[in-house]
Amino acid sequence: MRVFDAKMTRRASLSLGAAAVLAAVGACSSGSKSGSGSGDKIGWSVAYFDHPVYQLMMKGAKEEAAKLGVEVIFADGKNDPAVQTQQLNNFLAQKLDGIILTPAVSDPMIPAIKKVNQAKVPFAVVDRRMETKGSGIKWDFLVSWDMVKSGTVGGEQIVKALNGKGKIAVVEGTAGAGSTVDRGGAFYKVIAANPGIEVVYKADGNFTRSGGQQVTEAILQRFPKGQLDAIYYMADEMLFGGIQAIKNAGRRDDLKIVSCDGDKNALDMLRKGEIDYDGIFFPQDEGVIGTRLMTQLLKGEKPDFANQEHEGRKAALEEHEGMVWVKPDFFGVDPSNMNDPQFVGW
Repeated sequence: MRVFDAKMTRRASLSLGAAAVLAAVGACSSGSKSGSGSGDKIGWSVAYFDHPVYQLMMKGAKEEAAKLGVEVIFADGKNDPAVQTQQLNNFLAQKLDGIILTPAVSDPMIPAIKKVNQAKVPFAVVDRRMETKGSGIKWDFLVSWDMVKSGTVGGEQIVKALNGKGKIAVVEGTAGAGSTVDRGGAFYKVIAANPGIEVVYKADGNFTRSGGQQVTEAILQRFPKGQLDAIYYMADEMLFGGIQAIKNAGRRDDLKIVSCDGDKNALDMLRKGEIDYDGIFFPQDEGVIGTRLMTQLLKGEKPDFANQEHEGRKAALEEHEGMVWVKPDFFGVDPSNMNDPQFVGW
């Protein structure tokens, strides 16, 4: 069967719980005058503020900045590379000591990164991996949780849920985002190795609840009961919209549902039997480690890339395009371990 592949663009929606985290982070900057650090200022362009993953990432960065006595100035990229390009230019004009980028999408940011490199300002990428595309751009380090592992685990969970045979639909993340590329690539690799699993539909849910709901509604309309066996969501935010569509259609009993990220609401749904599998990473780890490494760099120290951890969770170290990649871990969650205290969710 030919796979239906739709691409859609939607704005993000903000949950009340997420809003509370954002309020804790603060709209623009963080730091502590009582800290013992050098008072360095770090500009951080975040893909967009209105997502719980990024709010937790910023919260972790804020807390680490306060400990280290540095200031992190956050900028909301509005999920728009043009906005993020201007933010990087502004950071350069303000002569900030270091710059961190969490890109909405990768390729359009290359020219702006070239300017940062030319200015010889310490630069890092956090959360969404980028490719240099032969452009010659560089970053001092990348901190990005193991999205490849998350895609691999998601694929394995789908195979297990269906006993190796069935038709599935995939609600993907934002097209061109590093997280979509890495997670999706690994997921589809597992599916390709299991010929009994057929992807009959995939569409871009843009990592939002509204996107997840709209795509799921289209899936359910296109595939009546008995014509589809499972739906895989590349993020819990899309799951939350999708599950509403599934409940409205009365389709929960005939579909296996797999998602990932580790939002507490999603893991509570797993514990209640409302979904079948999930996975968890800890966004605050990225914020803490990214801020810590940039601070070490600004102090003239050699960053300790190989020994990074947060709250006992160790990060792996790899090389990506000849540059350092620090990878906080990802964990699959299913009925066998869903009550483990470390997997309560964030």
